[in-house]
Amino acid sequence: MRRPAAAVLTMLSLAGCGVRPSGVVYAGDAPVATAAASPRSQVYFLLRGVPTPVARETNPWDAQLVFDDLLRGPNAQERAKGMTTALTGIEQIAVRDIGGRAFLIDTVPPLPKISPAAYAQIYCTGLVLPDQPVLKFSSSYPGLSRPDCFMSPVPKPSTGAP
Repeated sequence: MRRPAAAVLTMLSLAGCGVRPSGVVYAGDAPVATAAASPRSQVYFLLRGVPTPVARETNPWDAQLVFDDLLRGPNAQERAKGMTTALTGIEQIAVRDIGGRAFLIDTVPPLPKISPAAYAQIYCTGLVLPDQPVLKFSSSYPGLSRPDCFMSPVPKPSTGAP
């Protein structure tokens, strides 16, 4: 019985051999997060009749929320800069995910009854959603071509405060 106890005692005393105490090793500064604090989306308003992107503090992955922001129109600060909307007669923009990176857009009133400028605002806003989905409209708009959407980095959102 003494031999196994002596063997265990010897092994335990040798287990710590070769490890010497060391000081604190400096490995540099802690990592810093560089991502934006919150995701931002873009909506398109009109500036001198041209669809122009404006930032909104809305999750860009929720297409319905983005289009709800579009429908609210420019805030006071944006209006003071000359931003307008052609969506004044639109009561609702409904967005349904129909799979395969595609959205079905439906408007009330129906699309053929809205202006080309309103169509451009809807089309351009949908174009800049994440993963650039395919936009399908619930009704056709005869003779209407794809609008030119001014693409640029979007500044920080306007708060609307003076």
